[in-house]
Amino acid sequence: MSVRIATGSPAAFLAAGALVGAAALTTAQQPGVVLQAVAAYDGGAVSVTGVRVVRELPAIGEAVVRGTPAALRRLASARGVLGVFPDDRVVLSGGAGGSGGGVPAYAGLGGRAGKGDAGRGVRVAVVDTGVSDTAALSRASGRLVDGVDTTGGAAPYADGHGHGTFMASLVAGGRVDGTHNKAVGVAPGATVVVVKVADAQGITSLSSVVAGLDWVAQHAADVDVASLSFSHSRPGGAYGGDPLNQAVERVAQAGVVPVVSAGNTADEVGDPGFDPRALTVGAADLGSGRTTVAPFSGSATVAGVAKPDVVANGVSVLGVLPPGSLVATEHPDAHATGDLWRGTGTSQATAVTAGVAALFLQANPGATVAQVKASLRSAARDLPGSRDGAGLVNLTDRKVAGSDGGALDGSGDLTGEGGFDASSWSASSWSASSWSASSWSASSWSASSWSAAAWR
Repeated sequence: MSVRIATGSPAAFLAAGALVGAAALTTAQQPGVVLQAVAAYDGGAVSVTGVRVVRELPAIGEAVVRGTPAALRRLASARGVLGVFPDDRVVLSGGAGGSGGGVPAYAGLGGRAGKGDAGRGVRVAVVDTGVSDTAALSRASGRLVDGVDTTGGAAPYADGHGHGTFMASLVAGGRVDGTHNKAVGVAPGATVVVVKVADAQGITSLSSVVAGLDWVAQHAADVDVASLSFSHSRPGGAYGGDPLNQAVERVAQAGVVPVVSAGNTADEVGDPGFDPRALTVGAADLGSGRTTVAPFSGSATVAGVAKPDVVANGVSVLGVLPPGSLVATEHPDAHATGDLWRGTGTSQATAVTAGVAALFLQANPGATVAQVKASLRSAARDLPGSRDGAGLVNLTDRKVAGSDGGALDGSGDLTGEGGFDASSWSASSWSASSWSASSWSASSWSASSWSAAAWR
């Protein structure tokens, strides 16, 4: 059987170097085994015998495909195909962390953060485990709307896990029992768009995540910010292009600000947070008396670009969980008071920063992705050490850069991307040496790889 993969125009991301994939499909499986993969492509249509397209993702230049190892090797070698990658199962999980009474999401931000209609008119896609109705944020309010559910589950958009609901509350949650008549979230006037990519057990896959990002890119006219509170460990010893990076790039090119977790592994930045164009967020501890970068917060230099871009409130942050959700059931000690629970991780810091980005866009409608990133980096407050990127995120309405991220005063690039080394990025694209036969097994993406949050 021959198939044709519809393709799109070249992305700026791809100019940094083609993804490598042909030899990466060398596996120990029997030739007759049919595998599922995600193919990244560009250029003209591709026709490959023995490969079936399960789902086309035209907005991000990818497709979910199935075929034998031999057929997928042929696909990976075909002209216009940039890489073929295993579609493995991934589990969102968390460990210990956080204590005390907890810290409000908007702590230290001041100004409009957490007040009234802050963020009104701005739409933030929360790409996560779904969002359930709570006292903090409900569909009846009109500020929680359903976008897409790529999991195919029996309860579309609902969040049996709890992670997505918690993150949505940090972005735009309103008043609940325990907040003393204050809001939960940074931008309580913003609208949250539910992009559900993981089920009630926190289980997802590469294909489910990129399908959610494809939806965001397709609906960019109705989405301003995408909050990605997850991070996958990078395979291999270097940083380079892969399908998650490409998806984030396409989301940014469509005009949606991608706010992405740095990951909870010190001295490493997770995927897709290491994408140069992403607004990557690490975690800061605001409750220790002296604001510092959290010891678990990921950081690294990626192809000449220092990550994270900023850090934000990420230790013992107060948010809302759905009653009976997996996180609430497994971590009863995370309950703080009333409707409030504590959560710790770069996931929480990412949701906080997505709220800050919403406030900036409320003040500056039509600002480009580069302008948002440059302005938030410029307004950040420097912290001790070298793992905070531009510093602790701060509330700002001041647009300091042109549409390309260059400083309005002519002093140069303010996005942090000026040192990007395209040749290094290309040379380190996930190649054959990064993917062994075990890459095709679900166990190769372990639960700890997606340490989305900690609850205590």
